[in-house]
Amino acid sequence: MKYLFTFLLVILLNACGAKKFYTLGDSLAIKTTHIFNKPIDIVKVKVPKYLQKNKIVRQVSPYEIELVKKSDWLIPMEKRLTQMLIEYLQQSLNNPNVHLYPWDSDNKAVLRISVDIQKFIASKRRVKLYANYKIMNFNTGKTQLKHFKVERPTTGEMKSMMEVMQETYTLLMEEIQLSILNNK
Repeated sequence: MKYLFTFLLVILLNACGAKKFYTLGDSLAIKTTHIFNKPIDIVKVKVPKYLQKNKIVRQVSPYEIELVKKSDWLIPMEKRLTQMLIEYLQQSLNNPNVHLYPWDSDNKAVLRISVDIQKFIASKRRVKLYANYKIMNFNTGKTQLKHFKVERPTTGEMKSMMEVMQETYTLLMEEIQLSILNNK
């Protein structure tokens, strides 16, 4: 009887302590809007230190960031945001020649894109995404360096925070796509 009680207690505690895992980008409906079939290299997206771990954080004041208890990213954010950018550009530009630099590229790239996220965090009221991105054109020898900043409201619930984070990152990917198309 004592062992049965211990076993049931352990199961109950594990059930109450279950973690939830979150990801971005799995529900994106990406449509081909333009065709750009030249090879593009994507450098791994850089993220702030608080996004380099699998822990989800939330800003509670201008001076305080907290871990969201029992909530983790399913995939590390550097990897997931890089994957999302590659997939987005492949599908929206109808271009299978968008690859992670330097590992997956066999072709001589015409463009190399790097993204440096300065801030990507949710609070109970807003999601903020501040980033710099660079597009190097090897045909023209020109480099574009641009700043991106967007803030969107959220309800503070996890589902809303994830939806708005995905929405804000999609806006960044759309801007990168337009920069590619406007500066061929």
